[in-house]
This record gives sequence, structure tokens and C-alpha cells, in this order.
Amino acid sequence: MTTLSSRACAGMAVLLLPLLSACTADPAAPAAPAATPGPTSAHRLADSKALRLPLDDYLLTTTDAGELARARDSLMRRCLGGLGAPYTPRARENADIETNERRYGLADAELAKQHGYHVPDMAKTAEDYPSAIMPLVTGEATTHNGVPVPEGGCAGQAQRELHEADLQGALALPQKLNMESYLKSQKAPAVVKATEAWSACMKESGHTYPDPLAAINDKEFSSATAGTHEKEVALADVLCKQKVNLVGIWSDAEGEYQRFAIETNKSVLAEPLTAKQKTMAAAKAAAAQ
Repeated sequence: MTTLSSRACAGMAVLLLPLLSACTADPAAPAAPAATPGPTSAHRLADSKALRLPLDDYLLTTTDAGELARARDSLMRRCLGGLGAPYTPRARENADIETNERRYGLADAELAKQHGYHVPDMAKTAEDYPSAIMPLVTGEATTHNGVPVPEGGCAGQAQRELHEADLQGALALPQKLNMESYLKSQKAPAVVKATEAWSACMKESGHTYPDPLAAINDKEFSSATAGTHEKEVALADVLCKQKVNLVGIWSDAEGEYQRFAIETNKSVLAEPLTAKQKTMAAAKAAAAQ
């Protein structure tokens, strides 16, 4: 694959940042695992909703992002109250799509029947503040009721308290490794073989696609809502994935690549792990206030 569609990469929420320097292996360290996963007996995995991959520990998962958003809301509420402009953001829940749920394309038969490849409408997750207090949110106003507005507004103050700028910088390497493992695993022999089996299964159902990404990116399915044909293709896609265990085989192969990447970059991955832990600790403290 060369390009991920918005539907296919729902779990890859943050854009990749420039390549960071790779660390040099310690000659005294134990031998690193092979760069290319060997043939293994993949575990069966019909649905990727609960799928976790090794690099998830170094990235913001859907759950992490939800906790961070709620902490930001709590800090915003406290800041605006202190400025004499009390406002309580609407309570929010985690996004419906889990971190790796669509990493290998659609894998939920019920969603396929109801929505085809389209992502179901989700509850609004971004808070729109009333126009009257937006200058306090963004920092366009410098004072309010004689009280100084924090630099960058309440939003800027919340980001500083949550160390978000440091986190985004630290995430560059794990994001890069996350994308690389996806692209490499796509070419793993076991995945190629399973993809060919998926394609043959689809052909038996009357649908000709070389791989699941070709199906999910079919221009015919670009309308605002899913039609009958799209739902039929999507359901066949999911059922064929289940038949050939594509999600289990692919996730096993990618997990091996990610473990190798973590071992190889162990020293430099300490920074993003610490940055994430620092931000999430601050988020939990803020939400508890």
C-alpha cells in the first residue's frame, strides 16, 4: 500500500513527523530478533476491535486520547471559571472506533451490513465554545474582568499543564515506526499469501479486488452514504477476512516487526514512553480535580 484512506487508518490519528536518528546497537546487548518475521502459526482473530500492538504503549490510543480530551475540558472549565466566565464543556465519551479497529480494513460484519465501508456517524467529540468566550479560549483577549488571560488563552494553559507540546515532539519516532511496521508487514510472505487467499474468496463471491485496501478505496463507494452494492462487498470482505484469518495473520506479522523495532530502538524510545506517561499522569490528575 502506498496511501492509507481515512477509513483504513482510523487508528493512526497523528500525522508522521520527520525521521529521527536511529540508535546504535550495543555490541554487548543480546542479539536482536530477525528483521523479517519467520513463518508462524498465527492466532485466529476475526475482529480487530480489541487488537493491541506492541507500539501502542508508545502512542496515544483511542482510550488515551479520550482521557486527554476530558482532562483538557476539566482544565478549561477551571480556567474560564477563574476568569469569571464559567462554562462547562459537554461531557464526552471515547470515540467509537478503537485504536486498531480498521488498521487492516473493515473487520466487523454488523457494521458492514449497516454502513458498508462508511464510518458510522459518531457523537460530536470537539467542543464548540460560545463565541462570547472564544477570545478567552484562544488568548485573543489579554484580560477579562480585570484578570489577566493566560498566554495562548485557557487552551494554551491547558496544553502546557498537560505537556502536550513535549508529547507531540516525542511521538515522532513511534509514529514513524508504527507506519513502517504496517508497510513492511503488508509484504510479509504470510500476509501476501493470506491476501491472495482473501482475493480468491472475494472472486468466488463475485467481487474482484487484489487486496482489502483496493476494496475499501473503490471510488464507487465514495458517495455520502453506503448503497446496497457497497454493503454487499463490505460484508463479503469481512467474511473472507474471517475465512482466511487475514486479521490474525497480518497482526501477528506486524507484531513481530514492531517488537523488533522496539528492541532495536529501545534507548531512544524511552523518551516518548516517559513523555506519554507524564502527560497521562497530568491528565488523570486534572480530571480528578
